[in-house]
Amino acid sequence: MSVDAKIFTLCDHTTGGKVYSVDLCPKCLGKGYYYDIDFDLQGQAKLITGTQKLQQEVLKIINDERGNNLYFNRWGSDVHDLIGSKQDKLTNSRLQIMVRMSLEYLQLLQQSAHSEYENFSSDEILLGIESIEMQSYVVGYDMRVTLKNQSNDILDQTILL
Repeated sequence: MSVDAKIFTLCDHTTGGKVYSVDLCPKCLGKGYYYDIDFDLQGQAKLITGTQKLQQEVLKIINDERGNNLYFNRWGSDVHDLIGSKQDKLTNSRLQIMVRMSLEYLQLLQQSAHSEYENFSSDEILLGIESIEMQSYVVGYDMRVTLKNQSNDILDQTILL
């Protein structure tokens, strides 16, 4: 079993004592989560394992721009290149391909690391991509990715792009 610091936190849409609607929230910018290390009451970084870790890795690889990691230059996705593009079937298809390529790379990295170090549990390893669905959203796309891990659990991940 491997461990990672929890860096995606579900947003409560409250900042400075003021409650915001999801679409106007300055903390998560309408995504429903924000990218920051989460700490417990003792000041220690919260750690995650299992399916939560796999889902966080999916979010990380899709949200990170490809090429920004000096050690893994294929890490990340190119979805940022399409921000502001016309919402049509072609853009939708391109986004799905970009996400699929990133997730297949994540799968390759996990398999390689697991064969070398044997430090992943079966619920942390991506077995396959069941589906990727895109729907137009107010300012982008609402993407739903359905995955299967090596424990044969089906995981749904919703990401706003």
